[in-house]
Amino acid sequence: MALGIFGNGGERGRGDRNDRGGREATRAASSISLRMVVAMSGITAIGLVMLVVGVILGSRHEFSEHGIDPNTVNTAASIMQGTWVIDIKKAILFIGVFGVCIILATGVVGWYFSRREIAPIQEAMRLQRNFVADASHELKTPLAVIGARTELLEHRLKAGRPLEPVIDDLKDDVTRMNDVINDLLLAATSALENVPTDVGKAVEDAVDSIRLLADSHGVTLDVMLPGGGSGHDAPVIVSGGETGIRRCVVAVLDNAIAHSPAGSSVEVRVAAEHGQAVVTIRDHGPGLGDDPERLFHRFSRAGGGSDHQGYGLGLALARDIAVRYGGWIEAAPTAGEGTTMRLTIPLAH
Repeated sequence: MALGIFGNGGERGRGDRNDRGGREATRAASSISLRMVVAMSGITAIGLVMLVVGVILGSRHEFSEHGIDPNTVNTAASIMQGTWVIDIKKAILFIGVFGVCIILATGVVGWYFSRREIAPIQEAMRLQRNFVADASHELKTPLAVIGARTELLEHRLKAGRPLEPVIDDLKDDVTRMNDVINDLLLAATSALENVPTDVGKAVEDAVDSIRLLADSHGVTLDVMLPGGGSGHDAPVIVSGGETGIRRCVVAVLDNAIAHSPAGSSVEVRVAAEHGQAVVTIRDHGPGLGDDPERLFHRFSRAGGGSDHQGYGLGLALARDIAVRYGGWIEAAPTAGEGTTMRLTIPLAH
C-alpha cells in the first residue's frame, strides 16, 4: 500500500511540475511578446523623430548649398507646404542606414529580453536535472543494500533459518529510503530541517544501514562513538536533520567502501572539537591523488587507482548537505595510503 501511495504521489508530483513548467514557458513567451511590442513601439517612435530631424537638417543644408540663408527660412513650414529642398541620393542613403540601425536595435532588444526571460526556465531545468541525478545516486546505495538483503533472505530460506531478523532489516531499509526521498524533496524546496540531532546516533544508523554492503566487499567498519571509549560521554548534538546527516555519512562511507581493498577496514570516529561536531572517516584505499578538491565537484571521478567507477556525485552531495547545515567536508591530510574525510558541523547552542 505504501508503495502504491508513493507511486501515485510521484505521478502527481511529475504532473504538477509539468504544469508549472508549461505555465512558466507560457508566461515567459507572453512576457517576451509584450516587451518586444513595447520596445518596437519605442524604437519606431525614436526612429520617426530622428527621421524628421534628419530631413529638417538636410533641408537646411540644401538651402545653404543653393545660396539661401536657412535662418531666413521657416524650414518646418516649408516642408509642410511642400517647398523644401533635399538631395535624393543623400536621403536614400540616410534612410538605408537608418533602416539597418532599426533592424540591429530590434535584434539586440529581442536578444536581451529573450535571454532575460529564459534564464529562470534554464535555471529550473538545471535544478530538475540535478534533482534527478541526485535522487538516482541517493537511491542506488539503499537499493544495493536491499538487493544484498534479499540474497541473504534467500539463503536463510533455503537453510531453514529464521527470516524475521532480515525482514525487519528490510523494513528499516524501506523506511530509510523513504526518509532519503523526503529529505531530497525538502532540499529541493530550499527548506531546512533545524532540530537537535545526535550526530553519534545518525552516524551509527548510517553505519548499520551500509554494513551489509561493506561485508559483501570484505571491508570491516570500525566505529568509535561518543561514550564508547572516545573520552566524550555527552552526546554530540547539532542543529540539523538526522536524515540529512545520515545521507552525508552514507555517501562518504559508500565511496570509502567502494575504493577499499578486501580485507581492509574503514574507521569512523565522532567527536566534539572547538565548538564543532567532527566526523572522520578513513579508508585504506589508493587515495585521492594530487587534487582531492576536484572530487567534490559534480560528476568528477577519481583517477585510475581503483576499479570502481561511479558517477562522481557522492562527495559533491555530501558537501552540499554539510553546507546546508552550516558545516563543511574535506579530505584531510593523510600520512601514507588511504583517504581521510573530515565532516564538521557547528554544535547546537
